[in-house]
Amino acid sequence: MTADALPSYLFVDEDPLQLSAMRRLFRDLPGTKRSATSGEEALQMAEQEPPSVVIAAYILPGMDGLSLLSALRARSPGLRCALHTTQCPARDIIPPDVTVLLKPCPPERMRAFVMSATSAPPG
Repeated sequence: MTADALPSYLFVDEDPLQLSAMRRLFRDLPGTKRSATSGEEALQMAEQEPPSVVIAAYILPGMDGLSLLSALRARSPGLRCALHTTQCPARDIIPPDVTVLLKPCPPERMRAFVMSATSAPPG
């Protein structure tokens, strides 16, 4: 993402209520906001427009959130990622640059992640 480009957000969760809550939480942020209910749908969306920030649930139809984030990062190495989950997987399987947001995640914690992800240089 260049300094003058608007960020693109991708929210992935099989629960439409979770996606709706994220859309409401981030509606005031500039940039494109898209949501997907499966890993495959998210990969297709990322193919059309690579996101700069992804928040993905761990449990998804077809593939888990970590596999999705890994596939997306293979395409876009600077991608900022968070795993949104009720149970934290073993720490040794989570890449060090993936943030874990435990459900229920306080809105201010989720916003803090997104704000830091869009203001900090990727890496």
